[in-house]
Amino acid sequence: MKLKTNGTKTNWWKWACLLILAINVAFVGVIASRLIQVREPAAQTITSKKVKSVKVGTVSTTREQLNDTVAAYLKDYQTKNSSYNVYATSSAILFEGTYTFLGYEVPLYIYFQPSRLESGAIQLKITSFSVGTLTLPESEVLKYLKSSVDLPNFVEVLPKESVININIQSIKNDAGIFLKATTIDLVGDQFNFDIYKKNS
Repeated sequence: MKLKTNGTKTNWWKWACLLILAINVAFVGVIASRLIQVREPAAQTITSKKVKSVKVGTVSTTREQLNDTVAAYLKDYQTKNSSYNVYATSSAILFEGTYTFLGYEVPLYIYFQPSRLESGAIQLKITSFSVGTLTLPESEVLKYLKSSVDLPNFVEVLPKESVININIQSIKNDAGIFLKATTIDLVGDQFNFDIYKKNS
């Protein structure tokens, strides 16, 4: 018996073109996936935070040494019309000066309790004061201090809060060095400061 063919021939050119097209699509797919695929995990870039300052040391001092340092520093701020002393005792920081009232000089004593702020500054809170026999509000005494006494520019007098902030971290010098208070202990006679160097 003879098989009957229905007269259609296989078109080899058609199959060859489809095969070449499939190979090209596969090739483009492989190339595209290789281009898109991450070869290695991206190296994490280390972003260095620009540090404004670096701690270079620590200094500890006693009440006597601190008083000598403060007296020497404030010598430049004494004038003929405005003379005062600031020193630490075993219980308080004491400001001694004079208050001019109706043309008369009245002795002025202000007692402060020191504390360390987070910024490294020292805050002095009024605990008591004496202006001769005058009775004045704390804010009035600090307003007088702010307006009439020549203080360093890093000393911030805040009459409404009855405090003085000594921003020792803002003291400017050619070396770019500043201090931050870490321990202020009047009773224990211990005063510690961290020394920092500003980055240029």
